Amino acid sequence: MTGHVAASDCEALRPGRIGQPANTVSSLAFVAAAVPIARVARRGRPAWLAVALAAAVEGLGSVAYHGPGSRWAKGLHDVGLVALVLTISAAVARDGHGARVSPRTGGLAVSAVALHTLSRTGGPLCSCRSPLQGHAVFHLLAAAALVSAAADGS
Repeated sequence: MTGHVAASDCEALRPGRIGQPANTVSSLAFVAAAVPIARVARRGRPAWLAVALAAAVEGLGSVAYHGPGSRWAKGLHDVGLVALVLTISAAVARDGHGARVSPRTGGLAVSAVALHTLSRTGGPLCSCRSPLQGHAVFHLLAAAALVSAAADGS
């Protein structure tokens, strides 16, 4: 499929509105993660509300990116990703635990980054026709790391 922006994320592109089904569905993990993160914000840590909103935007942007895969979808995905990085950095700094993260959060984050790197198109863990996609698992690990980071200060 020409013109689809998510071609570097390994999963074979399919014709139709959802170019990468596994990566599209797994993107909803960020939307789901917004719920427990928002609960953290309501328990007296308001900076995490921005993280919850950014996670939801990133999730919807990622659905658009891996689904229809248009240029506007890439823009929404990228805006959500930048917002997520900025808001989580601010929330962690405001909580005062800076570079200290729990082993659980660190393990999830490191695993997510490693899997993202190794499962890209052409990477050693890329199997473009497999129903289990490394990038889809990356979405799940990254969303879990966000929830874990929010819980670290609780």
